[in-house]
Amino acid sequence: MTDAADSFARSQDPADLLAGDIEAVRLEQARLLVRRNRLSCLIVEGLVVYFTALILFAGDYAFAAIWFVFTSLLVGVVYAYPRLTVPDGITAENFRRFLQGHIAISTLTGLVWSGLAMAYLDPSSLLNLFITINMVVSITLGGMLPSAEYRPTFVGLASGMFLPFSIYWLVTVDGPARLIGVGLLIFYGFGLLVSARSEIQTVETLAAERNRRLAAALQAQNRIIEKASAEKSRFLAATSHDMSQPLQAQGFFLQALRRLLDRPEQTELLDKIEAAWRSQQTLLQALVESARLDSGAIVARRTAFDLEIVTAGLKSEFEATAARRGIALHVGSCPFIVDSDPLLVTRILRNLLSNALKFTPAGGTVELTAAVSDAGVLVAVSDTGPGIPAADQDRIFDDYVQLTRARNAPEPGLGLGLPIVRQLASKLGADFSFQSEPGAGTRAGIVLPLAEPGREPETVADIPDEISGAPLVILVEDEASIREGLEILLTCWGCRVIAAASGDTAMQLLSWADAEPSLIIADRRLADGEDGLDVVDRLRGEVLDDVPAILLSGDIVQHDAIARMPRVTLLPKPADSDQLRAALISALHGPGTG
Repeated sequence: MTDAADSFARSQDPADLLAGDIEAVRLEQARLLVRRNRLSCLIVEGLVVYFTALILFAGDYAFAAIWFVFTSLLVGVVYAYPRLTVPDGITAENFRRFLQGHIAISTLTGLVWSGLAMAYLDPSSLLNLFITINMVVSITLGGMLPSAEYRPTFVGLASGMFLPFSIYWLVTVDGPARLIGVGLLIFYGFGLLVSARSEIQTVETLAAERNRRLAAALQAQNRIIEKASAEKSRFLAATSHDMSQPLQAQGFFLQALRRLLDRPEQTELLDKIEAAWRSQQTLLQALVESARLDSGAIVARRTAFDLEIVTAGLKSEFEATAARRGIALHVGSCPFIVDSDPLLVTRILRNLLSNALKFTPAGGTVELTAAVSDAGVLVAVSDTGPGIPAADQDRIFDDYVQLTRARNAPEPGLGLGLPIVRQLASKLGADFSFQSEPGAGTRAGIVLPLAEPGREPETVADIPDEISGAPLVILVEDEASIREGLEILLTCWGCRVIAAASGDTAMQLLSWADAEPSLIIADRRLADGEDGLDVVDRLRGEVLDDVPAILLSGDIVQHDAIARMPRVTLLPKPADSDQLRAALISALHGPGTG
């Protein structure tokens, strides 16, 4: 929405935008004239009565009657004008016509008042001179006030009043009193200047009021958007755990079943079932990760780390997929110590590799490379896919936008991969690079800062490829199907397992065990509001050791407490068996928090 509005604004000529603002102000001035019409007429009628009284005091009864009738008639015209011409109120269609008519009536009023003043002028009487000068001056003072609604109205009134009367004064009055005519012309010029400043104040007031209303409308719209976003996050937070539970159980049972099959056709059928399961897993994980980014649950934690370790892990993760699709995967040497968040960097590169493999046809090539530049280390993923036309390159970073998928790519998608990459890069404060040309492939990457010289990266112990030594694993999972599937899978991997549905049951079973646990696997959200982190803490207290733990979670937010606990690896649901196995081996043999 914001991008569209900005694009629209940029497409407008500045003069057109200014003209539109002026039109909006004129519309408000017309409405102000209508709202203040009654009060203005009462004030002017008060002046009419005041001068009528002065003229009666001077003994000119006939002229007093003429003055009262004509000026009161003009006040009546001003009062009736909006009621007759715009009975339904001022609109964008009628305000110009209304203002033009109001200027004409004001000019006529000035001419009539000026004519009556000239008719009444008698240079031989000081009282007469006082009355006539006040007739001319008093009615124009209102147009100089900061509350004056519309300057062209004042200009018409003052011009119709001052110019004829001042010229008449200069012609008919002799002696030093003639200078009063010059003074009236000076007062007229001063009035035009002051009224200009008054209108500026009026326009600024109206513009400020208009901006206030626009800001209030924008705030109301933002509240609606924020409410919708919060409701979306709450919905996903409430449902992601429940949605991931059956998928998680299916994944564990699939892997357990694979070990029991001995015929090629059975394995082939299971491969197809597993491919469908992985598609569902990928879709749910993308939705959850996007929602976590929107909610602010993902926070970058910078540290110095060896980029080679990250890229080597990604090579191991994707080489089987690339081989299955007939794509050559090349991972270049990346011997750089960079200063960033290794987890977020891994997510970014994982998404870029997954995207490249999805859109590269069989026989193509995908490369992961790193090179030093003036800005840092550019880590990029290149492919020999179809490329993206320039007209579509902005759209692909919008949520839920997908272009044509390569024929050999089995998985559907939601179009969230690149938007997530860009948001993660923003979290890191890293520049995101993207180049693509139809027929020449795509190259995308991020620029990471090099760590300061002499700063040592976090050490990572050598991690074996297999689980050895029959480690004792405490499994706490309230969902029976997931607990059973995971227990079977862990047993197949050579682990001894204590499986429990709650923390209390796990504590009781642990007290009967004849060995210390090597690992704790717990669901984050257990039955009856029990928190898996609390269970981990209690089990560690029982054995008086910081036993490594893996926390399975389908929640979108509320992961801050995990970062504060040592040697806890968060594994988002639904995790596949490869992810669980890698996390399990890393937790058993790694030195720190996952």
